[in-house]
Amino acid sequence: MRQLGLSYTTCILDHVARAKRRAKPKARQIHQGQREQGPAQLPGFTKRVSGLSPPQVLERIEDARVVQQEAEAELAVLIDQAVILGIGWPEIATRLGVTRQAARQHYQRRHRDRTTR
Repeated sequence: MRQLGLSYTTCILDHVARAKRRAKPKARQIHQGQREQGPAQLPGFTKRVSGLSPPQVLERIEDARVVQQEAEAELAVLIDQAVILGIGWPEIATRLGVTRQAARQHYQRRHRDRTTR
């Protein structure tokens, strides 16, 4: 098992890394020529957008950004309230569609930044 010139610690770390790679579920790969179907590919959405002029597209991008910022601000307030009410991070994370760790890191960091200002 021990490879030439490598320390015992390096061999152990290499073994652990290989075991983790084997344990990970395979990510879905997108083959050449295939595109990921995202929100921009909704039926009817492409038709509505394809007829817009360049200034209209830019205006729609700006409008969507403003709506996104407002939605994120509302979401932050709702998550703060959920935490105050004692709702756990696993349930909050499920509703956000992220892991518990991702939800806590994002929203607790935002909350700390806001309170230190």
